[in-house]
Amino acid sequence: MLNGLVLIGGRSRRMGEDKSILVYHNKPQREYLTDLLRHYCDTVYWSVNAKQAGELPNTEQPLIVDAFDELMGPLNGIMSAMQTVPNAAWLVVACDMPLLSNRTLDRLVAARNPAKRATAFYDSDGRFPEPLLCIWEPTMKTALQKSLADGYYSPRQMLMVNDVELLHPPDIRELLNINDPETKAAFINDIGH
Repeated sequence: MLNGLVLIGGRSRRMGEDKSILVYHNKPQREYLTDLLRHYCDTVYWSVNAKQAGELPNTEQPLIVDAFDELMGPLNGIMSAMQTVPNAAWLVVACDMPLLSNRTLDRLVAARNPAKRATAFYDSDGRFPEPLLCIWEPTMKTALQKSLADGYYSPRQMLMVNDVELLHPPDIRELLNINDPETKAAFINDIGH
């Protein structure tokens, strides 16, 4: 089973507004990514914090609420998903990747190696694994718990110390994160919106 997880639970402090509802493709980014992931996943969930869950009481979209008070950031969403459906692999995508397309997802899913603990692309620098566009296998749950016990709290670090399949993305631009107003303005200017 491969489930999708769109990470929308961040506080968007640098952006100053909720990145998951920014519109780059005629719909909120969280909906755009959900539609992309539906082609590959049994179920697509939104990873949300408790405040967001309270603001989305009528959504038909399945939610996974952050379950670990001691964890900050995307790791909380990933661990919460693994706790909610422990036998599933998780195709995790950050909500702030507006250039992500089927081309890159096709490559990731086709190259998935369930014998490894995860399948990930190299990041935009080409040196380290990109944890926020990654398939996390069920066997990674125990490894994540061990990594936490060893003091690793970064999803990237966790991929670096575990046995993972690493790929080169077909188009490195699709890994672009839009995290602040300046980057957003430059991006919108470049695409002509």
